[in-house]
Amino acid sequence: MKNINLHIHSDESLDGKQNIVEIANECIQNEVDCMSITDHDNCDAYLKLDPDKITGEITIIYGMEADVIIDGKTYDILCYGFELSKVREWAKKQYGTIEESQRKIYEELIKKCHYLNLNLDTKEPYDATKEFAHAAVFRMLKSIQKNNSFLEKYKIQNYNDFYRMSTMDKTFPLYVDMSIIWPNIEKLKKIIHENGGKLFLAHPYKYEKSTDVESILNRCRKYIDGIEISNNPKNKEEVQMLYTYAKEHNLLICAGSDYHGTKNHGTMVTEYLTDEMKEHIKDWVDNLSGKINIRNKENNNIK
Repeated sequence: MKNINLHIHSDESLDGKQNIVEIANECIQNEVDCMSITDHDNCDAYLKLDPDKITGEITIIYGMEADVIIDGKTYDILCYGFELSKVREWAKKQYGTIEESQRKIYEELIKKCHYLNLNLDTKEPYDATKEFAHAAVFRMLKSIQKNNSFLEKYKIQNYNDFYRMSTMDKTFPLYVDMSIIWPNIEKLKKIIHENGGKLFLAHPYKYEKSTDVESILNRCRKYIDGIEISNNPKNKEEVQMLYTYAKEHNLLICAGSDYHGTKNHGTMVTEYLTDEMKEHIKDWVDNLSGKINIRNKENNNIK
């Protein structure tokens, strides 16, 4: 296995820009030989997959990045190798469309802003088909100068800070109980395992600011099969720490770049993976049934 990228978003995510065929061909050009499209709360990208339009050899693993609740907090769980039709049907019932889910979250955030007498700049109206609810509300808050003290008080500098505070810290005034949409982890685990898949905690370093990453891993590990050890890491020490933790706790590992096809998420490179790490990933990937091995245009082996 030369290179692997198991965390990629297509245009079936609100923030993705390319379809699955375009992504697969870009992976091949970048010598990625194993990939997974992990769109937010849906598996619809795979319906657009046309092996005859893919120009080389690559293994594509069925995937999804699912939002779930663990102990009242939102975590992102990467799901791989499942039976596609059943998990896709479940996801549509659980999460609804992107527009429906984001509109629901937006309405909850607006209620809380009104309750706190926080003014919002609504000159640019919210479009749930083009923008995440938290991103829109953060934009509307930031545009009003007198909200700066509120944002500074909670050390919110960007959309990701705002999103994580709003979904992980129950003491934050704009905390939203995301169980209005997201399932609890036990529900997700049941459907994925029943359909032959595996669950991994995505990007452990990107959650709570004030929490040690090991405490997050300890909180989540009983529910998951593995952890994502590389996702635009700050340094190789982060990757090594997660790899060591996984080995000590008998967890699998995965890795990806969180590619979205945009300027801010525009690389196929999965950083700091050693040959040993790649072999550990290859071991469990080889045993999955929920994948497609594309060898060439004439001989596609679909599993």
